[in-house]
Amino acid sequence: MARTTLDLDDAVLRELRQRRQREGKPLGVIASELLAHALSEQTSDHPDFAWTSRSMEALVDVTDKDAVWSVLDER
Repeated sequence: MARTTLDLDDAVLRELRQRRQREGKPLGVIASELLAHALSEQTSDHPDFAWTSRSMEALVDVTDKDAVWSVLDER
């Protein structure tokens, strides 16, 4: 197992030490398990993207000036 140094927040270190007491495992093992779980939960860097498309019909015949003004007046 590789060794490294991490700077942890006090609250995080307290929680790790509490888990060490409960589970009876070394601190490094608990930290590795939690990190591995957190990293496996990440799906991908890019969220799924769904493009919604549907058929769109013209609301008005743009060549009919009176129809265009009629639609604009309604809004």
